Amino acid sequence: MIVDSHTHGYSEEVLKDPRSFALVHKEPHWQELVCPKNKKSLQGWSTREKMIADMDNAMVDRAVLLGWYWENPETCALQNEWTSQWISRDPDRFIGFVSLHPGIQNPIESLKRSKDLGFLGIGECHPWLQGSSIRNDNWMNCMQFACDQGWPVTFHVTEPVGHDYPGRVQTPLEEFLWLARQLPALKIILAHAGGLFPFYELNPKIRPDLKNVYYDLAACPLLYDPSIYRKLIETVGMEKILWGTDYPLRIFPATQKVPDFKSFQNLISKEANLTEVERTAIFGTNFLSLL
Repeated sequence: MIVDSHTHGYSEEVLKDPRSFALVHKEPHWQELVCPKNKKSLQGWSTREKMIADMDNAMVDRAVLLGWYWENPETCALQNEWTSQWISRDPDRFIGFVSLHPGIQNPIESLKRSKDLGFLGIGECHPWLQGSSIRNDNWMNCMQFACDQGWPVTFHVTEPVGHDYPGRVQTPLEEFLWLARQLPALKIILAHAGGLFPFYELNPKIRPDLKNVYYDLAACPLLYDPSIYRKLIETVGMEKILWGTDYPLRIFPATQKVPDFKSFQNLISKEANLTEVERTAIFGTNFLSLL
C-alpha cells in the first residue's frame, strides 16, 4: 500500500480566491506563502475529486490530510471542518489530522470531538508561528492526549541555516529534542526531512532519546540535493522515513505546471536506488505502523 503522509486540502471558497480568504480571516502568513508579491507562487490547488484522480494515476492508496498552522483558532476550526468532510466522504482514501492552535479554548474537548469524527493525528503544527511554543501548557496537554490515543503529531520544521523565503519562521531544533524526552511515547513526525535534524542522530548521546521521532520527505525537492534520500536511510534507517509530497504544492517548479504524486515517487526511487523492502517501508508501511 502506498500512503502519502503529508498533503493538504482546502475548501472551494479557498480555491476560488485564496487572497480574499486570507484577508477576510486575517491570515497574513499563509497569504504570503501562497500569494507572494512579485513572485510566482509554488502553491498548486486541487479539488477533492482531482486529488483522488491524481492519487489513482500514481497508485497512491491513501493520503494524510494535514491541517495548517493558521494564526487564528477560528481558521483552524474551519480547516478541521473541511478535513472532516473529506474523510467522511472517502474514509478509505483520506486520513485526517487535526489543525491545532495553542490558544484554543477547551482543547481536549475539541480533540475528543475530532476523534469521534474519525481524525487519527495532529498536524501540521507550528506553534511558534502561532505566537507560542511546544512548552505551552495548553499545547502539552494536547500532546499528552495524542500520546494517550496513540496519535502521531506532525510538525513543520525549518533548517536552522537554510535559505530565506517568504514567511520563514524558525522552529528551534532543541525544542523537538525536549519534547521527545518529555513524552517518549509520543509519535513525533518532523516534516521536510526534519530540517536536517535526523543527522543529529549521529550523536550517540542524543540518538537514544529519538526513538519516537520520524521524518517525512515533504517538499524536499525544493530544499535539498537528491543525494539526501540515501543519506537519510544510511543515517537513521529506512524505518524512520515517511514519504510525503506536500501536495498540492508544486515541488518541481521548473517542470511541473500542476501538482502530482508520481514525480516525487520516481525521483526517490531513482536517486536512492531503493530496494523493494525499502520502497515498501518508506512509501507506506512505516506510516501505517504509527496509526
